[in-house]
Amino acid sequence: MNSSKSIKHSITYLLAVTALTLVFSTQAAAQEDFRQAASQKDTVAAKSDYIDGLAEFEKGNYEKALDLLTNAYIKLPGHAGITYALSDAYFHLDDLSNAAFYGKKATQLEPKNKWYHLKLAKIYRRSGQNQATIDQLNTALEYHPNATDLLYELAQVYADHGEYLKSNQAYNRLIKINGSEITLHMQKLQNFDELGMQDSAIVELQQIRQLDPDNLQTLQLLSNYYQQMDQPSQAKQMLHKALEKNSRDPKTLVMLADIYVKETQWDSVSILLSNVIADPIIQKEAKLDVARYLFSRFNEEPGNNGLKNATEEVISKFTKHEPEYGQAHALAADFYLNTGETGKGIEALAKTNELMPGNDAAWIERLRLLYVDGRYEEAAEVGEKADEHVPQETMILYLTGLSHLAIGQHKKAVDWLQKATTTPARKDIKSGIYDALASSYESLDQWQKASEAYETAIDIDPGNHQALNNYAYNLAERDEQLERAEEMALKAIRMVDSDNARASYLDTVGWIYFKKQDYEKARTYIQKSIDTGEASAEVLEHMGDVLEKLDRTEEARQWWRKALDKDSTRTYLKDKLSD
Repeated sequence: MNSSKSIKHSITYLLAVTALTLVFSTQAAAQEDFRQAASQKDTVAAKSDYIDGLAEFEKGNYEKALDLLTNAYIKLPGHAGITYALSDAYFHLDDLSNAAFYGKKATQLEPKNKWYHLKLAKIYRRSGQNQATIDQLNTALEYHPNATDLLYELAQVYADHGEYLKSNQAYNRLIKINGSEITLHMQKLQNFDELGMQDSAIVELQQIRQLDPDNLQTLQLLSNYYQQMDQPSQAKQMLHKALEKNSRDPKTLVMLADIYVKETQWDSVSILLSNVIADPIIQKEAKLDVARYLFSRFNEEPGNNGLKNATEEVISKFTKHEPEYGQAHALAADFYLNTGETGKGIEALAKTNELMPGNDAAWIERLRLLYVDGRYEEAAEVGEKADEHVPQETMILYLTGLSHLAIGQHKKAVDWLQKATTTPARKDIKSGIYDALASSYESLDQWQKASEAYETAIDIDPGNHQALNNYAYNLAERDEQLERAEEMALKAIRMVDSDNARASYLDTVGWIYFKKQDYEKARTYIQKSIDTGEASAEVLEHMGDVLEKLDRTEEARQWWRKALDKDSTRTYLKDKLSD
């Protein structure tokens, strides 16, 4: 081949290739410029979504924030801030799985960022992954060994996980960095307490005491720990030091009294707490706390005479030194009723009613005690006065009605009991009210109303055995529905466990058989009633009536005589005896 042609061809080829290269280079540059422009556009859009997402997050719109941050993440998946924000949004939506996933990616993108590690640790902690939490915090501490927030979180996680010694090691690092702080020593104290390491706990308390030597609470805590370690002398020493700071601090005085109680030093208890009660500077509310403490200790050991006497002395002085303080008399009433001194209890309740007329519980208890004690007239008067201060109180209306019924004021009884039926009450109380109302109607010979009240009492509470028995006796007296009366009376006997009530209920069954002219059965049941030892004069009279029908007249006379001896108001029995 001609060499000149060959060179010419090569030059031509080279120029063509160069031209083609230039064309491709121009196209590649254009494509790169396009990609950069598109990337820049995505970055701008991602950052816009990121900023908007953070704004929605701050407003608490976590779902909306999540959508915006997800869009941002799709465009910029390598952006640590967006990834962290996305994790935080999932965390607030309680999606802990996704929160952990993106939180972990954030720490990988910026492994030195303390806040990313701390957030991931909190995510693990909330999801119950204690070991993962600990590992994450320790990883963060490799980058930030003196970060107090990381150390404090780690100490708490160790404690939650039951690793109290490791927790205290973290607190020790905090103390080394920040110096001694009461809160840190208190945390260590709690950990040692959990471990049962009382000696170490006392060391921490001594540290706390040095930091705040006038703190009464610290001295009281030291006293408690010494008591737990069975070192009462040390415990008392701490309390005496506390009294040097404040000789009138009620809590310190009560704690010291508690030690004296355990040591059965009753004179010391009385003197110490009586001095508190007699101190005119100490507020009456603080005195009440002291007296209540001693009363509660007495309730724990009601058979302890030394404690009883000390309690009585303190409470007596309390009412003497604070005569116009209703709570003092209310506490005295509780004490006397607990010790069986009903008379003193009623007197204390009367004073409580005078000073605290709005205290419904005190009125009710006083009324109940008067009624049970058979002081019906007084109970009726007190009930009417109580109603003036605490109107529409069910138990006050009920007890006042019962008291009027007991003294034969049947119309008044009806008025009070009818009012009681209109107030809210438990079904057993409501049923009892209707039972008493029925008895009141009976006494007024209003038989139809009595029957309606009995039916209501039983409908409200089918287990009201007293209403069943009373209604059965009512029917027997009227010679009506004797079969049903027998059924109700027998049911009442099966339900009762009191000998007194059993005596009455057995007599009811016997009287129903008397009305049915089955005198042998009547005698059997009435004898059972007498055998309980709780039979009333009415039961004894019934036995005489039954024996008369059985033509055993002389025996009948003996029972009527017994009935008259038991209840001298039954003067009509004299006629039976003379006949």
